[in-house]
Amino acid sequence: MGIIRNLARNLTVIRPSLTRNNHKIIMSRQLHASRTDGVDKNVWVEFTQLAADYKAVNLGQGFPDFSPPKFIQEAFCKAVSGGPIMHQYTRAFGHPPLVKSLAKFFSRVVGHEIDPLEDVLVSVGAYQSLFCAFQAVVDEGDEVIIVEPFFDCYQPMVKMAGGKAVYVPLRPKVEGSAVLSSGDWVLSAEELASKVTPRTKAIVINTPNNPLGKVYKTEELQMIADLCIKHDVLCISDEVYEWLTYDGAKHVKIASLPGMWERTITVGSAGKTFSATGWKVGWAISSGHIIKHMKTIHQNSVYHCATAAQEAVAQGFEREYEVFGTPESYFQQLPALLHHKRKKLASCLESVGLQPIMPEGGYFMIADISSVKVDYKDQSTKDEPNDFRFVKWLTKEKGLATIPVSAFYSPEHSKEFDRYIRFCFVKEDSTLDAAEDILRKWSQGQAQRNHQQARANPEVNKLHVLERVKMSNDAAIKRPKIVSSQPDERVDWKKRKAEIKEARKQRKESKLIKQLEKQKEQEAAERAKLEQSQSKKGRAYTVSVALPGSVLDNAQSPELRTYLAGQIARACVVFCVDEIVVFDEQGEDVKSVDGEFKGVGKKGHACIQLARILQYLECPQYLRKWFFPKHQDLQYAGLLNPLDSPHHMRIDDESEYREGIVLERPSKPGQGSLVNCGMRKDVRIDKQLQSGLRVTVQLNKRQNQESRLYKGVVVAPHVPRTEGGLYWGYSVRLASCLSAVFTESPYEEGYDVTVGTSERGSNMDQTTLSPFKHLLVVFGGLQGLEASVDADQNLDVTDPGVLFDLYLNTCPGQGSRTIRTEEAILVTMSGLRQKITAAFSDVSNGLLKS
Repeated sequence: MGIIRNLARNLTVIRPSLTRNNHKIIMSRQLHASRTDGVDKNVWVEFTQLAADYKAVNLGQGFPDFSPPKFIQEAFCKAVSGGPIMHQYTRAFGHPPLVKSLAKFFSRVVGHEIDPLEDVLVSVGAYQSLFCAFQAVVDEGDEVIIVEPFFDCYQPMVKMAGGKAVYVPLRPKVEGSAVLSSGDWVLSAEELASKVTPRTKAIVINTPNNPLGKVYKTEELQMIADLCIKHDVLCISDEVYEWLTYDGAKHVKIASLPGMWERTITVGSAGKTFSATGWKVGWAISSGHIIKHMKTIHQNSVYHCATAAQEAVAQGFEREYEVFGTPESYFQQLPALLHHKRKKLASCLESVGLQPIMPEGGYFMIADISSVKVDYKDQSTKDEPNDFRFVKWLTKEKGLATIPVSAFYSPEHSKEFDRYIRFCFVKEDSTLDAAEDILRKWSQGQAQRNHQQARANPEVNKLHVLERVKMSNDAAIKRPKIVSSQPDERVDWKKRKAEIKEARKQRKESKLIKQLEKQKEQEAAERAKLEQSQSKKGRAYTVSVALPGSVLDNAQSPELRTYLAGQIARACVVFCVDEIVVFDEQGEDVKSVDGEFKGVGKKGHACIQLARILQYLECPQYLRKWFFPKHQDLQYAGLLNPLDSPHHMRIDDESEYREGIVLERPSKPGQGSLVNCGMRKDVRIDKQLQSGLRVTVQLNKRQNQESRLYKGVVVAPHVPRTEGGLYWGYSVRLASCLSAVFTESPYEEGYDVTVGTSERGSNMDQTTLSPFKHLLVVFGGLQGLEASVDADQNLDVTDPGVLFDLYLNTCPGQGSRTIRTEEAILVTMSGLRQKITAAFSDVSNGLLKS
């Protein structure tokens, strides 16, 4: 005992700053950091616990109570059983397969080539991406404009970063009128602009919005983008529900708008994308100069996300990339499923007297409860907002959990919106049925009480009866009366029967005539199709050219580099080249560099710059504003001569085929998308496609000139060549080394004839070609193909000639120092054209049957 007393005495001396209070040891100075003041309360903690305590049917929390799709579950199981590596750390900023899949998938959505290693950060759910974003870009005293209603974590995250939240609410278009859709809620451009100050650092939006379900229209996003650009402000765009849109609403990424890629942080979620919220895999995509600061926060907090979950999500995106835009895509199947659940919930709410706001997107539906009168007996909630009291009453008394909408608003605006509560409809039908049963019983009980009150108060009951009689009379006055024009005339049933028989006969004849006409039309269509197939003048074979990006090092300035790339493009178009492959002569990068466009300069990424300029020139002029935002690689594009390829149409040119871009315009179910093909009218196509895609359109031969739209069908890019006999431009492919030129061929069977060019090769004049499907012609750089072979770790040969079917000297008597690459292309293709023509001279119409 003496030892214990001495120990206690010593502890008192050692820690005089500790005092004992009710058996708890607390510090005499403030324990917590001030940045946590006022952010300790959380609506999810409170109402999730409440739902659990009362075992309520949970339409509050936003998660599906059904399983993810089978393919993503199988991918997860495969990852978990994929060996030791799947259970260990992966790359801190994102599992390599996942960042590559995300970059590849979203590059075509955004219209900007995304660098998987620089422009993507994978996080523990979208929540952590938001945290990293605010911590990385918000400084002490910065203001952050948050559009309301907002996901409740935005404000605490801004505060903990030292910033100040400034709020601008979405409001119904017309005050006092019935609001039926989330699309009726709009953002005031004047109010938003008035909140921008010199201290404003960022604007935060959420589309599709939680809890409202609003999907921002392009013009609304453009208004926000214009403000960001004008005032040099960032945009943090929370887009976790991006694939869940309904009734023709289309999600547009604000990062895809001109000038916004460099200043937008786009946040996404695998949980919402694949209905697997428990996996907690999210991401942020932005320009590398922003992401690098978010990586600093990530590496000093979470550092790493679960490897197996990332691997499974990567496989999910690879699958969706292949089936994107088809009925097999989960991104089409899930919204179709939720569309019916949304209607089911809305119908239920309306039937019990609540007014739902139909969401255009997302997981949630809000409902107006102002018409409902509830006797709140719980005095502990008397000082709380009306929607908080209602939700607690509904959970405790009726066993149905929801969420109050004022929790998604700032204190200064919450009072305006405390008449709404939020329901989640992403639930099994059995869950929705259980909720409907609760609401119907409550509604019936309320009606019964009203009836009993009316019986107890005859005067009130009398007024109700008189009101109902008046309404019936008014309806009767408005209802048209049906009377006989000749009330006393008898009906001649024999004559009437004969008339009916004759009418039936005429209907049968009319039906038969229509069937014959339809049969004739089908026969005519088949004849036309047969005639068209017999008169095809297209070509089935392709010609590809490969050259190293280092050829740009021949030029001594950025202007000359640009002009040199333009000369290469023109040489390829003159000889109808279908594919240009740009490969890395040094073979330094062992992975594919497909799509990693970045940098420029005399010592920069020559391959990337050459590929970008080639793509820019191939794209029709009227489409470049969508696909080629301002970039340093293209700063001297004004020096380039136009290609004037056949697919580069003027506005009034007549052609069966056109290149176009799918527009962000709503269309009715069953109708196709609208496409801008560079004509005076847009084109209605036969399919609904993701906006922003470049497509090849075959226009209908007969157009209604009075219609405001042309009509056409989407065809594969090769159709103008194979069926119409038109040269339709080239595709551009990047290869990390010489061997990748062959192994990554876009053709399933590869290249069946390959030609290498060198001053050490055979004389081209003495060579003949046999018919082929896919011809590849490869050119060397300053040191010839030998340098490319030596640098390629995948090749065990020293003589480049063994790689090719033909190894030719296309410029006899001239060395590689005399003939520049752009000149060698012209000379070589000019010589090969005659041999290609001769090879197909015996094939009818110049076609090789595939």
